[in-house]
Amino acid sequence: MATGDLVLLTGATGFLGYLTLLELLRSGYHVRAAVRSDTKAAKLRGAPSLKALAPSPAQLSFVLVPDMTSPGAYNEATNGVKYVIHCASPIPSFGEGEPPAVEQLEELLVKGAPGGVTGMLQAAAAAKTVKRVVLTSSTVANVPFEYYLGQGTDIDTRVWTPEDRIPVAPPPYGFEFQAYSAGKAAALNATDAFVRDNDVGFDAISILPSWIFGRDELVADAAAMRVGSTNSVLLGVLLGGTNDLAYGGNAVKGTDVAAAHVRALNPAVKGNQAFVVNTTMVWEEAIAIAKKHRPEAFADGRLKDNGKQPTMALKWDVSKSEKILGIKFASFESMVKEVVDQYLDLLSKK
Repeated sequence: MATGDLVLLTGATGFLGYLTLLELLRSGYHVRAAVRSDTKAAKLRGAPSLKALAPSPAQLSFVLVPDMTSPGAYNEATNGVKYVIHCASPIPSFGEGEPPAVEQLEELLVKGAPGGVTGMLQAAAAAKTVKRVVLTSSTVANVPFEYYLGQGTDIDTRVWTPEDRIPVAPPPYGFEFQAYSAGKAAALNATDAFVRDNDVGFDAISILPSWIFGRDELVADAAAMRVGSTNSVLLGVLLGGTNDLAYGGNAVKGTDVAAAHVRALNPAVKGNQAFVVNTTMVWEEAIAIAKKHRPEAFADGRLKDNGKQPTMALKWDVSKSEKILGIKFASFESMVKEVVDQYLDLLSKK
């Protein structure tokens, strides 16, 4: 257990960030959560698991950062903290609202991600108290995008590792996921360059998850589960959605990703390295898994068994994460079960 070390956490109002907040508090850390507004902080305080923990003002405080991309956005937030976990980052719309126009993708996703990371690292350096920054990256950050399109020359044999790095794909970007991948690559490369090229008093660890699934306590109704998150993509398969573009066949449970971030704070874990967190999966197997656990939902039409989502099998070496961080990754079955159970529970409360 930690002994009250203060951690600045960004992205706490998001799926992964909230799970990381809970993991930090349960592990004995004090948390300063950066939020965009008092309304966001109030929503967090009302979440059931956080209310159950009943953290004191010393254990959980909030700092307002309305725009994480503005110069010096985190300068006040990093004052006096020992660690930073930076989960906040631009993400694709996942069907929520109007997607950005193609000409906006570079500014929003490709420049936004490394800009936020660099701003955080600069603020951490200026604080003089920070010993480690843990950042949420992604497995799209160090695999060339053509592999996700099935075009890699060694796609059937290549085993990817946390140490792999790629150049940032240049524009133009035809759709959100392509731009998101380029932005994540830019952010990962910017992190490596910052700690390599600057005399700072801290090290950095990047956590590279694949598709993140699991119960999202901050989602209030079934309609909200169907858009705006990675869980919505999984639900799409179970609601009869069809897609011809193969998606990567790697996923990880949200609680496992949160645990990886928090365990990476341990001083016994060497700094300036990266960890991949995922397990293999096949998208359309979600249908059989859901039928196994909730057959009645298919019988009454709440779920459908005609969804189509091809899988692009990419191989990852996660042995370092299992050994050093001590995480036994949850199965795809457990992820599907959590998402389905939450969705059906919310449907019943309409």
